[in-house]
Formats: sequence, structure tokens, C-alpha cells
Amino acid sequence: MKGPRVSSGIRKQQILAAAKRCFQRKGYAQTTIDEIAAEYGMSKGSIYWYYPSKKAVLIDLFRVFVEENLNRILTEIGSIRSARDRITAIGEHLTRSLQEDIELYSALVVFWESSFVDESIREMLLEQYRLYDRILTGLLDDGERAGEFVVPDKKIYAALMIAMMEGIIVRQVLSKDLDLAEICRSVSGVMNRLLPEKKSQKRPAGSPNTGKDEG
Repeated sequence: MKGPRVSSGIRKQQILAAAKRCFQRKGYAQTTIDEIAAEYGMSKGSIYWYYPSKKAVLIDLFRVFVEENLNRILTEIGSIRSARDRITAIGEHLTRSLQEDIELYSALVVFWESSFVDESIREMLLEQYRLYDRILTGLLDDGERAGEFVVPDKKIYAALMIAMMEGIIVRQVLSKDLDLAEICRSVSGVMNRLLPEKKSQKRPAGSPNTGKDEG
């Protein structure tokens, strides 16, 4: 008697989980469809039924990884009041994620590289940039309205923050020589320098007090 039919969506989740474990162990370039199938416990043909190539697996894995990572970030910062602290928490989260999943990030760098020749991958990446731009510029707006800091150009600041994180990812994937734990501890200091506290406006010494609270 056959067991209950497994939906296509669940099968894909299982394949992606198997692929992720393979990529984490051996990296994307060294992993084969046969190895993903063996990890999944099914034939290679079963993988091809859902994904025509290893790159197709990577594309779907990227989509799921970004969605899950973003959901964790939004949950993590949801209870934080300060905009600066929320931005800091995002940087810390991504650094920890890189530390825990370096081989998966190595596969994602391959994904980025593919965007130069694959328009669909390029559009997926651009959509992620637009999403993180909206999140960061929104947080910068919140911080400015709350009087935490003043940002001359929020789009530029958001782009700088994203570029710094991407630079750390690419550097670590290539060299694996960064102390990510120390970088994670340093994120707060970097954010404080990038977003210095808004200074209160003080009257110059000797200037008349024009307030209306004098008797």
C-alpha cells in the first residue's frame, strides 16, 4: 500500500534542503546533481523532474534563503525601538549568518556572477537590492524623524551599507581570513560613526536668550 502523496512544494523543499547541505559541505562548484540526489535519498531523475539543472536548484535556493533570512531579520528587529539599533542588528545578523553558512554564501557568489549573463537572475538580484533599499531607507527615515541622526542622502547611505556587507561576504568567500566574530562586535561602532548622534543646537556664548520663559 502506497503512503500519502507528497506535494510538489514539499518535494522541492526537501530537494533544496538536501542541496543546501551538499553546498555547505563541498561548495557549489564541487557538488553534483548525483550527490544532491543521494543526499535526498532519491534517483537523479527525481531531481530533474523538479529542476532541469544544478543552477535551477541554486536559483530556487537563493529565493528561499533570502525570504527566510529577511523574515528572521524583521522578527529580530521588531522589538527594537531605536532605528540605529535596528540597522545595527541587521548588520550583526548578516555577519552571523555568513559565519554560520560560509559555503552557502560561496554558492550565492556564483549566483551573483551568473547575473552578468542571465537576465532572469539579474532581475532577481535587482529586486533584492530594491527591497533592502526600501527597508534601510525606511529605517533611516524613522531615525531622522525621531531625532536620532541626520542623513544627507538616504539612498546613498543605504547603498553604502549594502556595499559594505557585500564586500565582507565576497572577501570572506575568497579568503576566509576575516574574524567575523570581531566584525560582528564592531558593527555597532561602525554604525555610530556612520550615523552620529544628532547634536543639540546650542546658543553661542553671550548670545541673548530669546525664549519666552523669562520673568
